[in-house]
Amino acid sequence: MTRALISLAAWGLASVAAAQVPPPSRVPLPPLPEMGRVDVGGGEPLTLGQVLSSVERHHPAIEGARQELAAAEGERFAAEGGFDTTLSGQAWMAPAGYYQWGRAHATLSQPTPLWGATFYGGWRFGRPFDADEGSDPGIPSYYRNYETLDGGELRAGVRVPLWRDGPIDGRRRRLWAAEHYRDAYAQYLEVRRLYVGYEAASAYWYWAAAGRKYRVAAELLDLAEARDAQIRAQVAAGAYPAIEALENRRVILARRRDLVTARRALEQAAIALSLYVRDRSGEPIVPSAARVPGEIPLPAPAPPPLADAVQRASRRHPIVQRYEALQRRQQVYVDYAENRFSPRVDVQLEASVDLGDGNDRQRSTYEDPVVEGSVLLEIPLQFRDARGGIQRERADLAALREEARLARDQIAQSVRDAHSALVAAHDGLALAQEAADVATAVARAERTRFELGATQLLIVNLREQYAAEAQKYLAEARAELQIAHARWRAVVPPE
Repeated sequence: MTRALISLAAWGLASVAAAQVPPPSRVPLPPLPEMGRVDVGGGEPLTLGQVLSSVERHHPAIEGARQELAAAEGERFAAEGGFDTTLSGQAWMAPAGYYQWGRAHATLSQPTPLWGATFYGGWRFGRPFDADEGSDPGIPSYYRNYETLDGGELRAGVRVPLWRDGPIDGRRRRLWAAEHYRDAYAQYLEVRRLYVGYEAASAYWYWAAAGRKYRVAAELLDLAEARDAQIRAQVAAGAYPAIEALENRRVILARRRDLVTARRALEQAAIALSLYVRDRSGEPIVPSAARVPGEIPLPAPAPPPLADAVQRASRRHPIVQRYEALQRRQQVYVDYAENRFSPRVDVQLEASVDLGDGNDRQRSTYEDPVVEGSVLLEIPLQFRDARGGIQRERADLAALREEARLARDQIAQSVRDAHSALVAAHDGLALAQEAADVATAVARAERTRFELGATQLLIVNLREQYAAEAQKYLAEARAELQIAHARWRAVVPPE
């Protein structure tokens, strides 16, 4: 009995308290302040071509690769210096002493890549300061090989390695290796262009999709804000329950929050894109939302057959071409090391003639032209340096071949994955477009039913939310298809 009385009293107090709370229709809703909007797509749109042009001119990764190519070209040019024409000379004299005489020579030498041959020519002069031997002891007999007639001696000759340094020598090794190294860096530059271009395209399309999703969020908010006054009037007239006004206020606040989230995503995408959009000095530029393109266009149709693409990429992709250049460079080192495992057999042929006049002894000794020949033979007995070099260079070449094989396998894998992503993106876009069309039609029909009083605002909000999500997914699907095409272009060289 006591418990029943207590329960009755509590119910009475609750009823009194509830009576003191105004009904929802009388709850004053403070006006919402205006929410700032971002002007998306109101200016001149930024195109992908402009982004890629900026990347080519100013991106640090491409500029760095370009400078590395310039350094490799400098190394190749320096290697050509091994075949520079060389002028050398020397003068010597003994102005005081029993023998007072002097000598001088000048030589012009020209190495060539023709089997390592070196051509040379020169002039030499050796005379006592007083050519009259009656008053001067002349040149010491042990230096008579320096003596010439008073016009000096002209000479010319050639040195040719017959075995070692014939097919390849140090000069040609450096030059040929530098040429292949330059080719490797030229392909490396192409690799950087492909992958930085792909990254730039990805950032661009993500930014475009973020702009489209922001517009969808703004349009969704506009729907709720546009019907706010109408719902208030209907509630005041008793046509709608008071809770509908509160529900619409809740939806407005939630959609404003979603718009803030969409704005943050757009700003984040613009910041990411700024790595690829730069001014003339190379500084990043954060593109404004006004430059977001209006719609994400549909790219080209589906890719060519997978088998053809794999075969073409495995042969012509810059990564594969770079490894082929590195292998050619290493083969030069192998050839040089194998040539070291040979005896040195050099032949030299020289002709000389003295000019001018001298005493009887000098004329009889030097006035006739002279032709000389010589052979140089040098054989290391153990050849340990050559054998060790061969082992090292062959092992390095074998390692490069394995790296190249792995690179080809990875390229083929990338092509297959890119093809799979491209097919999935095409299929996903078709489904996303159909889903967006259906969801938009359902939301439009539900709004009509609400205006006729045949449904509740909660259902309308859900239909609109589903339609907005479908539109956002459609924007993502379009961007993913563009990115899939950009990736395909990065891994499959054009025909």
